[in-house]
Amino acid sequence: MIKKIIILASIAAPFLIFYISCYLAKKTKPEWPVIKLSIVSLCLLLSVLVYYRFTNSFPAGQQYTPPKLENGEVVAPKVQ
Repeated sequence: MIKKIIILASIAAPFLIFYISCYLAKKTKPEWPVIKLSIVSLCLLLSVLVYYRFTNSFPAGQQYTPPKLENGEVVAPKVQ
């Protein structure tokens, strides 16, 4: 869940920072540089995705078995 929050924050952060800075500077009508903010947002998103790719805790070649329900009990996921 925290990964999803960080990914969403990397997308929304440039727009929020721009809005807050315009509000603090008391500009009446801020012109939104959508292209520049979108490029910064994409760069942040790519950096987060690359970070998650290379900080994977499971070594390559292992198989992930998802959680399942057996006899009314949840069996925990396994990496073999």
